[in-house]
Amino acid sequence: MPKTKMIDPEGTESIRDAFKFSQAVVAGDRVEVSGQVGVRVEDMHIPPEAREQARQALTNLKGVLEAAGSSLPNVLHLTLYTTDISESRTISEVIVEFFGDRYPAQTMVQVSSLVLPQLRLEIQASAVLDD
Repeated sequence: MPKTKMIDPEGTESIRDAFKFSQAVVAGDRVEVSGQVGVRVEDMHIPPEAREQARQALTNLKGVLEAAGSSLPNVLHLTLYTTDISESRTISEVIVEFFGDRYPAQTMVQVSSLVLPQLRLEIQASAVLDD
């Protein structure tokens, strides 16, 4: 029997099938979440601004964590990939909207591009399950 459980919340099946990855994997009390981007799953809308993409990516992250049995307060680490590091302050402001003053460990790096040309950031997370 596998020691891992794949997590693909309702509505993300087409992403799993097209790109061949799960939204998250649970192993023991750990949750590893694949990079979440600023795409609204219902209609595949991508807002042009980094602030709105960050809000959508974190909304998506919250949904994946909840489907896995975790939540934002249990995030241990965020890895953020951005195509423009000068937007780091804007992205950090949105992180505060979601995490308040309970900041997870974090790494932010600039990359030349992401999977779709209109994407400006991607957020990957490690968390533990809720009690």
